[in-house]
Amino acid sequence: MSLNIALTGINAANTDLGVVSDNIANANTTGFKRARAEFGDLVDSMSAQGGGLGVRLQRITQTFQQGSIEGTNNTFDMAIVGNGFFQVNDGAEVFYTRAGSFRADTQGYIVNNLLQNVQGYTVQVSEPTASSEVALGLTMDGNGLINSPLNFNASDPLTYNHSTAITVYDSRGFAHTLRSYFLKTTENAGPPATTDWQIYHKVDDNPSIIDGGTVNFDDASGEITATPTFLSITGVDLGTGADTMTLNLNYDDLKQGSAFSIVSFTANGSLRSREITSIVDDLRVDSSTMQPKMTGTVDLGVNLNASKDAPIPTAIVQYTVSLGGGSTSIAAPFDPTDTTTYHHVNSQQIYDSLGVNHSLQTYFTKTGANTWAVHYTVNNLYPVEGDGGTITFTNGRPDLTAVNTPITFATAELGSGSTALSIAPDFSRLLEISGTVSETSSVIATTPSANPSAIDATDIRNYDFPTALSIYDSLGIDHTLNIYFRKIADNTWSIYRQFTGVESIAQRIGAITFDSRGIPVKVIDETGYTDPDDELILRMPSVSFGNGAGRQNITLNFGDTTQFDSESITNSLGQDGYTMGQFSKVEADSQGNIIASYSNQQTQIMGQVVLASFANIQGLKRQGDNNWIATNESGLAIIGEPGKGLLGKIVVESLEGSNVELTRELVDMITAQRSFQANAQVINTTGTLYQAILNIR
Repeated sequence: MSLNIALTGINAANTDLGVVSDNIANANTTGFKRARAEFGDLVDSMSAQGGGLGVRLQRITQTFQQGSIEGTNNTFDMAIVGNGFFQVNDGAEVFYTRAGSFRADTQGYIVNNLLQNVQGYTVQVSEPTASSEVALGLTMDGNGLINSPLNFNASDPLTYNHSTAITVYDSRGFAHTLRSYFLKTTENAGPPATTDWQIYHKVDDNPSIIDGGTVNFDDASGEITATPTFLSITGVDLGTGADTMTLNLNYDDLKQGSAFSIVSFTANGSLRSREITSIVDDLRVDSSTMQPKMTGTVDLGVNLNASKDAPIPTAIVQYTVSLGGGSTSIAAPFDPTDTTTYHHVNSQQIYDSLGVNHSLQTYFTKTGANTWAVHYTVNNLYPVEGDGGTITFTNGRPDLTAVNTPITFATAELGSGSTALSIAPDFSRLLEISGTVSETSSVIATTPSANPSAIDATDIRNYDFPTALSIYDSLGIDHTLNIYFRKIADNTWSIYRQFTGVESIAQRIGAITFDSRGIPVKVIDETGYTDPDDELILRMPSVSFGNGAGRQNITLNFGDTTQFDSESITNSLGQDGYTMGQFSKVEADSQGNIIASYSNQQTQIMGQVVLASFANIQGLKRQGDNNWIATNESGLAIIGEPGKGLLGKIVVESLEGSNVELTRELVDMITAQRSFQANAQVINTTGTLYQAILNIR
């Protein structure tokens, strides 16, 4: 009996030595997990005392304690800190490993040393989808005024009751602004009582108006009849070479009430998109060229000086003019259409109380020795009643006592609806020189108006603060967008835009208002429209650069713009466009994202490494080469992003070393050796006893 018991002890010690030697052999193996032999005693179940029969191996268990992390500076090397396994696939079977020594093969796939593909969440590229439906969940103001379709003017909010704007997409992936205008045209007393609404549409800033038909409301039941229900937008109107866009106008949620409101207003369709999916597959780095992306959104983080004084209508015009004293006097009555009735004319932009710009023409006529008559017209149309008086020169210097000042332009002469405009001419810098040639050095309007529709951006007096950034068209060509701010009233600033090399003047595109704390309240475009979904965005539709690029819409976001008592300053500028980019490098981050970098300073995620966890990691079956496979005992793999739930985090450019401690293994080896020797000694002693028994005669 003792001989058999000792044999089980020798076998156990030999197994233990085998496990220890395997641990020691893999002390430098990446991701290796130390094993431990676990034993149980054998007993005689038939014996009343349960006598021992030796020992047996129950199982060899692996310990999954964390190994040390060592930096490698290799792009795709990854180490897991915490729970989880990398998932790899050889095309036939899925394996799990802690060894993160990965690299890219010749086709861009991320593989391990066995050429097994690393698994992760993959990227899906979706091509653009053209919009096909617009759902108008609007409530129309049934108490609104009647408007005639004959008077409709998209630029005049007084000619329609309501307007909306929404982004739609064409077949080539360009975004467009669809503006809809609603005119209440008739009220029918009935019975039944009904109300008719005429609808017009515009695409971007295209001047053509699309007749959207009429909608008839039954005032009692709320039922509507609409015609037509489809809107066709031609490729010419789209301006991008796209196919004709046919939109189904869904009026199911269109209602009539006591006030206008937007309940829901949506359009389908999408731009070309690229996003991480929940599909797990082979991770691959695509080294192809990054396509350009045209700018769609610009973020402006600007502070505008709250202490800045708002400008006022033009009050003074200063002239620096040299008049030819040798010119022949003219006796004929002044006529601005007859160039023989004056010697010299100049023109200067002035502004009225509404901010409307006008051109002021000033005419000089020599009527006698050292004597010049002054006349004015505004916008080359209306002569001022009476003349501007006379200027006499003594030793070339002007005597201005006979000059009429101020000059006043009546409301009718201005034609803009503003109040009368009075301007004081300053002729103190006039000179009379020898010769017959008269020249204007400068004419300066010293106090420009509050809100002109366009400004000369080369004159810094026309705005209070500028900022600029590069934006990109559909070909990836960059253009400089200049934004100018001009204070027109307390807490209100006009916004102007100009593209360098494309536009000669800066055009007003809207205004931004602030509350008493300097926080932006809303942005209003030139038609008086504020986007109900985001009151701090301003759309710039139909931007065209005339270089073969498609027409594009750009949205300005003023959410980070403020008005505080400090110098006007640009805090941040951002935009979402970029030019074409060549693939330059690839790297990973701590979330397991595989990130490609390009020559245009942009990055793209190529995928995300996933980690797997198990209900019972001891149930994994060791396969060699640092791999395990799932079994019924381990349970199914639970897949997720690194750092989520119980999954560990990833350390990039590092590897997890073996968790084998050599000191401990040497101690275990000595223990196993002594156990082996002791059991061998039992066998030797038992043999001696057997020999002694056999020698008894």
